[in-house]
Amino acid sequence: MAAQRRQVLLDLVKCTGRIDDLIAAARMIPESECSAVVVLDRAGAQVALRKVLAGEALAGDLTTWTEQLHMREDIDVEPGHEDLLTRFLFEMSTPELFEPITRELCSRWLDELCPTT
Repeated sequence: MAAQRRQVLLDLVKCTGRIDDLIAAARMIPESECSAVVVLDRAGAQVALRKVLAGEALAGDLTTWTEQLHMREDIDVEPGHEDLLTRFLFEMSTPELFEPITRELCSRWLDELCPTT
């Protein structure tokens, strides 16, 4: 059962599926029942942004997804990229404080999240 709960959270951070389905599944898991922390990495954030750019998700879906990730204590961010990913989560989860989620904003974030060579 713990492995199944962990998989739900992994699917959420990797954005493997419809965003609203992933969020609904994660909301059914109390944080106290998932002892292992899962990690959001830059690749997961890029997948979510690409879904918006491809029309597979709406800007509101991205906001809800980042809100869910940002508020869960059993989800951490990629080591070495804490500042970048925390800023991404904060800005995307509160577009009313920063700027509306548009194709241009998603493209800028994709560029920023790409690993530098």
